[in-house]
Order: sequence, then structure tokens, then C-alpha cells
Amino acid sequence: MKIFWICLIAVILVAGLYAIVHRMLIKRATIMLRNSAQQTTDTAVNQSLQGILGWNKKVGSQLVADVWGKGVLAFEYHFPQEDVGPLTRDQLNTALNDYAQEHQLATAEGSKATFVVTDWWQYEKVQHIDVAYLLNEATKEYVADLKRIDHQ
Repeated sequence: MKIFWICLIAVILVAGLYAIVHRMLIKRATIMLRNSAQQTTDTAVNQSLQGILGWNKKVGSQLVADVWGKGVLAFEYHFPQEDVGPLTRDQLNTALNDYAQEHQLATAEGSKATFVVTDWWQYEKVQHIDVAYLLNEATKEYVADLKRIDHQ
């Protein structure tokens, strides 16, 4: 009977240790993917804005809130509204996808575009732009959810 309890405790400890290590590895992989996607998206946005507006500026991004789920590769950019000039959402969307095609960026299977401008708004003379990099299924579902919300 003593051996049974020792084996049971050992199995529980091994299962717990496996779960902890597995979770750490998944979290690390997700962070690495997000950081890589953020760098790629930042470069694409900066190159696109430079091409459209002739900017010499570099804009950085922030991750869109995690309320949409882990692994969503959507990033927010903001800068003074007067810097935007004649820029439109469609122009930026086109420029981003031209950049992606030119640089042969990876995209999720079945995606028609690599980047999608998911949100565009002004608040207190600051232009906010959200860009999703369709590199994984979570981001594709996020963009599909936003489209469903817009159509309601």
C-alpha cells in the first residue's frame, strides 16, 4: 500500500511539473512571436508612411489589449493628427500589403492580405491607427470578429 501512495504522489508531481514547464514554454514562444511580429509591423508601417507622406519619423507601436485573446498580433500607433495630412485608411492598407508582398512576408494560411488596418480614429488631435498582422489563426479570428461587430 505504501508503494501505491509513493507512485501516486510521484505521478502527481510529474504531471504538475510537466504542466508548469509546458506553460512556460508556450508563453515564451508566444512572446517571441509577438515581438517578432511587432518589429515586422513597425517596419512595414514606417516604410509605408514614409512612402505615402515622405516622413523621416519612426513610429512605434503598443500591443492592442489582450482582451481579444492570447496570440493576437494587432498593434496600435498614434501620432499628432496634423502629421497625417491626406492619408486615408485605404491608402495605408494598400501600402502595407504592397510592402508585405515586396518583402515576401509570411501570412496565415487562407489570408488574402498580410496586414489589415482594423481601426482608425482621432481623439484630442491624436490619430490612432490599429494594424493587425495576419500571421496566425488568432489574429485572423480577431479581424473576422471586428468585421462582424462593424456590420451589426
